[in-house]
Amino acid sequence: MNPRFVLYSLSRIMGILAIGMIPPLVLSYYFHETDHAQFLIPILLLGIISLYSFIYNPSNLDLTIKESILIVVSAWIFASLFGALPFILSHVLPSLTDAFFETISGFTATGSTVLPDIDSLPGSILFWRSETHWLGGMGIVVLAIAIFPSLRNKNALFSSEAPISINEDRIYPRIASVALSYWKVYIFFTVVEIILLMPVMGWFDAVTQSFATIAGGGFSTHNASIAYFNSRYVELIVMIFMIIGATSFVLHYQALHGSWHYFSNTSMRLFLTTILSATVLITLNLYLYSYHEMTLLSAFRKALFQVVSVITTTGFATENFKYWPPFSVLVLIILMFVGGTSASTSGSIKVWRLDIMIKNFRRLYHRILHPKIIEHVWSNEKLITQDTQLKVQGFIASYLLIFLISGFVLVLLGNSLGTSFSAAAATLGNVGPGIDQVGPFDNFLHFSVPAKWILSLDMLFGRLEIWTVFTLFLPDFWVG
Repeated sequence: MNPRFVLYSLSRIMGILAIGMIPPLVLSYYFHETDHAQFLIPILLLGIISLYSFIYNPSNLDLTIKESILIVVSAWIFASLFGALPFILSHVLPSLTDAFFETISGFTATGSTVLPDIDSLPGSILFWRSETHWLGGMGIVVLAIAIFPSLRNKNALFSSEAPISINEDRIYPRIASVALSYWKVYIFFTVVEIILLMPVMGWFDAVTQSFATIAGGGFSTHNASIAYFNSRYVELIVMIFMIIGATSFVLHYQALHGSWHYFSNTSMRLFLTTILSATVLITLNLYLYSYHEMTLLSAFRKALFQVVSVITTTGFATENFKYWPPFSVLVLIILMFVGGTSASTSGSIKVWRLDIMIKNFRRLYHRILHPKIIEHVWSNEKLITQDTQLKVQGFIASYLLIFLISGFVLVLLGNSLGTSFSAAAATLGNVGPGIDQVGPFDNFLHFSVPAKWILSLDMLFGRLEIWTVFTLFLPDFWVG
């Protein structure tokens, strides 16, 4: 392992973070806020760190898999540490634990918060909070690859962060072209949503809500989340773009170039079918549970928004669903483990893995009934190899194991069952809210310091899809 390669790459990524803090700094002057040091100091520190990439500029940056993994994980940790400085320096969150929790929740597009009163925060802090979503949604390292020529064509570096399925078609063979194309599509949809929301909520809320929506994050600028706007139009636009964010950006790129494959894609069909099925079940449950006091249309509106918000792992809320009937709550908890398609900003297990798992179970069942039958697993007209099936099964097993361990530890730390396991599911799946004490209009402030660090690690596990982070804990990684 070459430490200079790692430091060079990290310094470049920290330079991007410094540039990212300039807009909230400008806004602190625009809003006539009294303190600007909360952004000036981090920008200065990050700028100094980024100078290393100019002092040491390798002619041949030949990164190994180990170096790529270390760069990606370190980039997310250091980005969260430096990104926490505005919260600490502004005294919004003076505790390092709380500030780190809030920042990594932003960068991983989780949306779980420790802030008790969001409406009272300075505008520059609210903007930075939402911007962490937007920067992390498509990936900090992917952005660095798209910008810097020296990091291009680093397949291991790209694959360690980008949430792409094993059999995903790439837009281009060159990694730099893929990263740049993803970001172009990402920016395009962000701008379109801002334009659509601006007439209703003004430029500031339109920008911040759009950052959170397309990134699948869910940080709102108001305590009441999307319910604050009390607008069917806002809910519709936000729902559309939550689905867009949770859909493969490969499909978006193809569609924007005249080739529509949304409904021929197996994962996309399963994703939309799951949304429809869950919405129907919750609509009927809400309608019948209210003894017909709630209209069917009202029940449908409430159900649809929360189903889309949870399955896309965005976490916006229009209703305090923790008080819904138990069956509806159970459906939403199940959706926390589903997620969107691959190559999207969605978190959780993702439907392509669930699709392969279901088909593999069906194949095994057929073999029990017909031992001599030869049957293969297919997805999107591609043969899923045995190796891929094992990787999918291993990922799902690891995901559920981390969820169970996290939940048990949180219970041992004195939290209730509902709070502990829903918090573990919400952070590991990068969903945001859970139930009980971490409902959609609650926060995570009441957790102890150890619990917050456990949940922060869960967010990182979920965003980097377990293997990238878990590899660092293996002795073999550091030997040889």
